[in-house]
Amino acid sequence: MTVSGLALTLAWPRRILFAECDPAGGQVLSGYLVGQPRGRGLAEWAVQLRRGVDPQQALRTQILLLSDVESRAVLAGLAEPAQLSSVEPLWPSVAQTFAGISDDVIVDLGRVGGSDTALPILNRADQVLMVTRPNLPELAAAAPRLKKIKELRGPLPGPRILLTGRGPYSRKEVARTLDTEVAAHLPYDPRVAAVLSHGTGNPRNIGRSLLIRAARSVAGGLLAYAERDEVPTP
Repeated sequence: MTVSGLALTLAWPRRILFAECDPAGGQVLSGYLVGQPRGRGLAEWAVQLRRGVDPQQALRTQILLLSDVESRAVLAGLAEPAQLSSVEPLWPSVAQTFAGISDDVIVDLGRVGGSDTALPILNRADQVLMVTRPNLPELAAAAPRLKKIKELRGPLPGPRILLTGRGPYSRKEVARTLDTEVAAHLPYDPRVAAVLSHGTGNPRNIGRSLLIRAARSVAGGLLAYAERDEVPTP
């Protein structure tokens, strides 16, 4: 999810925040943003929330910019599992803050479906995408999680699938097998994926890469999907 989330963030046409809310921990500070200050992020934001600081004001002090572009920011995730216990009670405040800011927000919730799922964030989301590769092991693992997300979301719009990389199955086959709409498919681009996931390789000209060009198209589709759902039905 980190690579897909960062690719979409870099390609997003509006102001955007990518927030790592995976209970298992964040990856961006050990990858694409390696070398950036580790004192900022979700855990420190939670400390300020417990102190009663205004949530939006506190959030602004905890974000990092992507490529020094003010319109694209990252909220780094937890550095260690022990921090989760102090953050979990604050998920409602986190969800409310994300919903209240003017920027668009992409949230990485990790492997949704377990007891540590950030349910308040999941149920405030306008759209939910499950990221998976089109191969049998990953699709088999996705099936029960898709079912669980549908149960957790109740009457809210159900999850869709974002395929990434290579695999033997087409979008139609995946949609039919999992009985879930496939929103898009991001291509296999190992050079750029290594930059985004591990901070290795040359980040120059990343904006013209196959992955980022495809992510721009996906971002446009996601925004169009959201705007379509906002239009009242006659």
